[in-house]
Amino acid sequence: MTAAAGLREVGRRDRQALCAFLAGHHRRMPRTMLRYAIERLPDRERKRWMAR
Repeated sequence: MTAAAGLREVGRRDRQALCAFLAGHHRRMPRTMLRYAIERLPDRERKRWMAR
């Protein structure tokens, strides 16, 4: 399992934990990894993360 897939699965179980992790790491993450991590979030929230 890739790191992005692991983050995606964490987000399925605990969205707050995923968002807390992303808040501290999203600027250093490759864009593709971020996309996979947020793919199951609601559309509005995905767009917010991608705009940061």
